[in-house]
Amino acid sequence: MLMSSCKYSFIALRRASSSAVASTSSKSSSSRNVTESTSRSGSHGVPQKINLPKESVTVTKLANGLTVASLENNSPVFRVAAVVQAGAKYEPYESRGVTTLLRVFSNLSTKYVSRLGLTKNLERLGANFQCIQTREQMIYSIEGLRNEFTHGSQFLVPVVCYPMFKPHEIHDERDRLEVDHELYLKSPESQLNDLLHSAAFKGGLSRPLSLSSDTIKSLSHKQMYTFHSHYYTPERISLVGTGCNHATLVQLADKFRFSPLDCVYTPGFGNLKLIESEPGPSKYKGGEIRRDTQSNTVHIALAFEGVSSKDEQGVLTSSLLNQIIGTGPNVKWSSGSNQLQRAAESAAQASCLVSSFNLHYEESGLFGVYIICNKNDTKKIVQSVSSEVNKILKNGINKEQFDMAKKKLEVNLQMRHEQSSDVFSTMLNQADISDRSTDIQSIVQQLGDKQFTNDSINQLTKKMLSGKQPTLVSIGNLQNMPYIDDLKA
Repeated sequence: MLMSSCKYSFIALRRASSSAVASTSSKSSSSRNVTESTSRSGSHGVPQKINLPKESVTVTKLANGLTVASLENNSPVFRVAAVVQAGAKYEPYESRGVTTLLRVFSNLSTKYVSRLGLTKNLERLGANFQCIQTREQMIYSIEGLRNEFTHGSQFLVPVVCYPMFKPHEIHDERDRLEVDHELYLKSPESQLNDLLHSAAFKGGLSRPLSLSSDTIKSLSHKQMYTFHSHYYTPERISLVGTGCNHATLVQLADKFRFSPLDCVYTPGFGNLKLIESEPGPSKYKGGEIRRDTQSNTVHIALAFEGVSSKDEQGVLTSSLLNQIIGTGPNVKWSSGSNQLQRAAESAAQASCLVSSFNLHYEESGLFGVYIICNKNDTKKIVQSVSSEVNKILKNGINKEQFDMAKKKLEVNLQMRHEQSSDVFSTMLNQADISDRSTDIQSIVQQLGDKQFTNDSINQLTKKMLSGKQPTLVSIGNLQNMPYIDDLKA
C-alpha cells in the first residue's frame, strides 16, 4: 500500500567547475600519489581490509520525554528523522485534512530560516529533505553525506519546532494543494487505501490522507498553527538516525524546544480556537465501499481485523500468515506463484495480481489481500480468491506450512536488514522499541522457540473468522464486481 508523501530534492552542483580545474592541474601529481599509496597498501598492491565494529540500535529517553534512537552502521550517508505522533487520525473533525497541509507546506519559512535559506543551504550540502504523512505519524527527514551531518541535520529543528505558517506564503503556494490532489486522483492505489480505512474503521483511522476540493478551500494557516501547537510536543516526538554517532544525535535532540506562543502575535492569526479534547480510540467495524469509474483495471481489497502494533508476538504471528498466503512475486516481472495467485489465474482470462498485506496500528490492524484484475474477470477472481482465503482461515496451518513460513520470513528479514534504508524505515515505525524490532537474531530466536507453533497462527485465523464482518472495497469498472454478501461462506 502506498503512503502519501511530498519530497523536495536538493542537489549540489557548485563544486563541479573548480574540481575540474583542480583535477587538470594536478593530473601528474595525483598519478604519483596513487602509485605510492598502492605500494604502501600491501606487498602485492592489494588495499588492506578494515573491519569496522558492528553496532546495534541505541535508544535513549530524554528528561522532556523525547525519544532518541540511533544506529551507527558506518554508512557514508546519514539519515535523520523527527517522527511526530500527529498523523491524520488526530485531526479534529472540523479540521480534517490539516496534516496534508502540514506535509505539502513543510518547507516554508520558519522562525530561524526562510524558505529560500532552507532550500539554498540544503542544496549547497547536497542533502535531501522529505516529509511523509501517515495515519499515525508525521515524519520529517533529511539525508546527506556523512561528513555534512552537523550542518545538514540542524535544519530539522526549525522545520519541526518553529514553522511560521505565514498567510501570504501559504496563499502564494496554494497551487501545491491542487497538484497534490490531481496526483491523488490519478493513483487508484492511494484512493483504495483511503477507501479501505474508511470502510474498516470508525474513529481517527478512517481519516483519508488526501484533501477534497471543499477542504482545500476551507483550511488555512490558522488550523495548521492550532494543530501544530497542540500535538508537536517533546513527549510525542522521536528523533531517529542512522550513519551517525548516538551522542551527537542526543545533542541535536536537546535543540528541539517549543514555544507555541510565538505565532500568536503574527498578523493574520487573530483569536484562535485551541484543541481541547483528544480523539476517541479507533475501532474496527468492517463494511463495504464501491467507487465506480471508467477504468478497465479494477483494484480490490478484502481485509479482516488484524493485530495491534503493541502486540509484538501477534505481529510476528501475522507476518508468518502473510508469508503463507503470499506477499507477491519474488522474481521481477513475474506474477508470482503463491497460493492465492494460482487460484486467481485459474479463474482469469487476462493478467492479474494478488498479494496479501499486513497493517498494524496502535489500536488495531488490518490483514487482507490486494487484487488487481481486468473488469471482465472481476467476479470469478474475487470469488475464487475469497474462497481460498476462507479455506486457509478455516482449515488452519499445518506444521510443514509453518516451518516453510518461518524460513521465508527469516530470509525476508535478513535481506531487508542488508539495506540501510529498510532498517531506517523499521526504526521509524516504533522508535522506542527499535532496538528490538531491528535485532534480527532475537527475532530468529523467537521463531525457533518450541512454544511458538502453528497453533499460534491457527488461533489468529479463528479470531479473524469469528470476529466482525470483513471489509471489501473496490475502485474501477464494477459492473461484474460481487458484493460482500455474495462472498459469505
